[in-house]
Amino acid sequence: MARKRGSKDQLKEIDALVERLREFVRLDYMTAAEVARRIGVRDSTVYSWLQGECRPAKPETIVAFLDSLPRENGSGIAPTGYEYREYKNWRGIPKPRRCPFCKQAKGVIRRARCAFAGVCPNCHASGPKRDTHAEALRAWNGKGAYSD
Repeated sequence: MARKRGSKDQLKEIDALVERLREFVRLDYMTAAEVARRIGVRDSTVYSWLQGECRPAKPETIVAFLDSLPRENGSGIAPTGYEYREYKNWRGIPKPRRCPFCKQAKGVIRRARCAFAGVCPNCHASGPKRDTHAEALRAWNGKGAYSD
């Protein structure tokens, strides 16, 4: 049985949708297994989407899932009950928050292989890599990219 192929625009839209889902899972709002249960597909199906091995047959289920989640103004997807607090010093300069894993030490933004990432000096947990120091700081503190 031959599979239907979509146009390039449709494939780009599906790829963008999968990237949005990948970002949602990467930010640890929910595991891929939890996403699969809520969408109504197998765990392996979601993992194959996220790894780029295949594309979803019914992308509207992913759209419905992502659109049903609460959002914060201007920041994209955010989990229910999530409160963002801006961490700044007395001069108003942003600073890293405490480690979300051990809650013992404040994070440090370090250079990591042509990028920057937040690192906990206590438990050595690391945050997502970003291109600039400011973006890595924002990601470590729980926001997306900095908007200066």
